[in-house]
Amino acid sequence: MGTDLEEIKSRLNIVDVLGEYLRLDKTGTNYRALCPFHNEKSPSFMVSEEKQIWHCFGCQKGGDIFSFVMEMEGLEFRDALRQLAEKAGVELKKVAPGTVEKKNRTLEILELATKFYEIQLWKGAGKEKIVNYLKERGLTEESIKLFRLGYAPSGWRNVLSFLLNRGYDVGEIMQTGLLVQKKDSEPIRNYETGTNLRTDTQIRSFADSDKFVDSNRYYDRFRDRIIFPICDYSGRVLGYSARVAPGGDESQAKYVNSPETEVYHKSKALYGIDKAKSEIKQKDFALLVEGNMDVIAASQAGIKNVVAVSGTALTPTQLDTLKRYTKNLKMLFDMDAAGEAATKKSLKLALEKNIAVQIVELPFGKDAADVAKNNPEKLRDAISKSKSAMQYLYDKAFGTFDSTASEGKRKISEALLEMIESLASEVEKSHWIKKLAQGLDVTEKALTTELKKAKLTNRTSVSQKTQEGEKVLTDDRQKIDILLEELTGLMLILPDVWRSMALKKEHHDYFFRDKLLKLMLDKGVEFNFDFNRLTENADRELKLRAEKLFFRKKFRLGLNNSLEEVSMEELPQELPGILAELKKETKKIKLVQITKDLKLAENRKDKAALEFLRGEFEKILGE
Repeated sequence: MGTDLEEIKSRLNIVDVLGEYLRLDKTGTNYRALCPFHNEKSPSFMVSEEKQIWHCFGCQKGGDIFSFVMEMEGLEFRDALRQLAEKAGVELKKVAPGTVEKKNRTLEILELATKFYEIQLWKGAGKEKIVNYLKERGLTEESIKLFRLGYAPSGWRNVLSFLLNRGYDVGEIMQTGLLVQKKDSEPIRNYETGTNLRTDTQIRSFADSDKFVDSNRYYDRFRDRIIFPICDYSGRVLGYSARVAPGGDESQAKYVNSPETEVYHKSKALYGIDKAKSEIKQKDFALLVEGNMDVIAASQAGIKNVVAVSGTALTPTQLDTLKRYTKNLKMLFDMDAAGEAATKKSLKLALEKNIAVQIVELPFGKDAADVAKNNPEKLRDAISKSKSAMQYLYDKAFGTFDSTASEGKRKISEALLEMIESLASEVEKSHWIKKLAQGLDVTEKALTTELKKAKLTNRTSVSQKTQEGEKVLTDDRQKIDILLEELTGLMLILPDVWRSMALKKEHHDYFFRDKLLKLMLDKGVEFNFDFNRLTENADRELKLRAEKLFFRKKFRLGLNNSLEEVSMEELPQELPGILAELKKETKKIKLVQITKDLKLAENRKDKAALEFLRGEFEKILGE
């Protein structure tokens, strides 16, 4: 893989690749452009031809040609690799065949299972009851076929037997999420006859039939359910959402989704993205609805740029996927309490990611599918008349509570300030604070104070993890860490400084607080003090950090608020100052530690320790 990457990079110039998407203007030895990943008026997107990397100072994204194409085209790494390999005329070598073959095998099984479910819908057990039900819900045959809806018949091993007969083993099928494994505490059951196997003789007899493992340890996850295949951006089936059939067992969950598998991750999946992506780009907005039926009904009504989350609340990862195609989102969730709560939660996430959000209000019906079935024109009209998210919330709050009463003012401000705090733009925050102050007839200062409280409450409630289990990053770095970053950035830009720092062998303990700096000092000679050699050999986290520090040191904000390149003559002059500050900061840290040790020595009445520590304190203070 490494050889392929290097070959592609050696044949393609980042300026040429990015120039196909952006208008790049030369500035010094580098290029700049308006960032394609967030809205901006002044260019903060920089490209280094020398290092073959890019970085945006606005949204903090960055990387090489592969990461750029992945972001722009909404591709997985392997697909971006293929696309750039074709452009470069490089034939990719087959790598990690076991892993690739395993994933391909999983996708192959899912595709075959989807065809099985489709046949069961049109020619099998669902050809009358299920097809008629879908038509009654307002779906046409064309739409049902376009979204590849299917039917999983009643019975314990329909899809299992079908796939076994085509040469797949139980282990492979289990990896797709299509099966459920029997718990050890459950009775061993013959799913073909519907009876339990009660004696050892029966179990051995049944095992001899060569069906024991398949029939008794595993059974179909989806039974008597309407199947909605969930696909990736290219249309490959990754998993399913299965709705209980009309007249089916209503005591069970209405919808059952595929579990997490090697290929299906519910926090990433967006139902309908494969059908909607081109239309989203063309219309420059995505319509986000609540359910699978809403997607199909809206698409059938001519609104093709529509997607839904599948069996989960909207996640930051799904929003990142949508941002590859547009920065504008219209939300249309069910008009009930649950839908209202989902709207607020999703809205907050979108606002934090600087996505322009509008809310669609339905003229009648519970959801988009209801309106599309009865009057598609009304649905299209409602979407065209959507309100900005903040205006929608503002109108709703003032329509619900009495803005002249103190209790009403409090409830309105509580409802709106949390959302205002989520706005990424300070200008927008200021606008809505002013508007809210006027509406409530209170001072802006009072609302600003409450906003700070809302911000604090919000940060506390987030705890230590985000929705996807990643730690929330807070900037709690000490001054010494910032100085070490300055030194690292200088070394990345100036190989001579890197060489001198690595060869002096005067590495102080505090140098090793920084993993990237430690790697550069330890491996500088091996990397020949070369930026590209470093990024090729560092792990992904350190590679991205090196690229970011390179750009941060290379450019600064000018007087006219635009980015300008730092003069190469200026940069070496910074080194003595950084080293002096590092030395001073280290002394301060030692003083703090000695102060703590002095208190301990005083409590213990340790005279010898007190005398020694006071001497050290005076010595460092003098320095």
